[in-house]
Amino acid sequence: MKIVIFIMAICLFCCGAYFSLIDQVAAATATYGAAILALIFAFLTEFKTFKGLGIEAELLDRKIEEADDLISRLRGITIPIAEMLLSSTARMGRLGTIMPRRQRYGLLNQIERELQKCGVSLEQLEAAKVDWHFFNTFDLATPIFQQLIKVLKNRQSEHQEKFKGFGTITPDKYEAHEALCKRNGEIHKEIEFIKDMWQQRDQTKMVESVKNFIVSSTVLLDSDRAELSGALKEELLDLEHYIQSKQFRRPDVWFESDDSL
Repeated sequence: MKIVIFIMAICLFCCGAYFSLIDQVAAATATYGAAILALIFAFLTEFKTFKGLGIEAELLDRKIEEADDLISRLRGITIPIAEMLLSSTARMGRLGTIMPRRQRYGLLNQIERELQKCGVSLEQLEAAKVDWHFFNTFDLATPIFQQLIKVLKNRQSEHQEKFKGFGTITPDKYEAHEALCKRNGEIHKEIEFIKDMWQQRDQTKMVESVKNFIVSSTVLLDSDRAELSGALKEELLDLEHYIQSKQFRRPDVWFESDDSL
């Protein structure tokens, strides 16, 4: 019976992971809760009765050391549970679901406090917050990359106008047309490069990469560089601060954007 309940718990965890992937946060959270209960009942044979929510519990012919070992094993299970819960919280409010940033932030803090009561250390919590930090960094970087892409596409549109006025490609215009095509490819390449940078999993060098791109771009004009440096100054500082400290530099500004979600 114990092995059956344990297998059911593992299946429930798998279902919870699937619900998380398809952004069914409520279903994922409920499934994880059911899985935790199943795990507790799987170990219930270690006790004569179970103490919790008013139910008395007494050890059944077990030494205190064996009880401590059981608690240690249950605490070990808490670590992957923590990662699942925090990952689900990070995805809340995304892909059309409704969860304001302030509410999501408060929920994360509440989960962290409860997990610490279960013996999860700060280091283990931080390791479980990979998705939380990834999505926050992604969202902080979003206005930066959107502005970069907008400027690049403006230059692309201007370049496309040159094709419209080129006329028929005669032998004497062939080299000029080839140059226009080459330039168009360079612009497209830079736009795709920025999109790829935006999506990358390793975000540690993101700010440095953006700054280097603005300086080295062959598409941006000097006026574009000056405009971007001024317009993105605070956003780049916010992004750099979060990447380094895992804390929001301007939390009030971050939460203000709830109105636009």
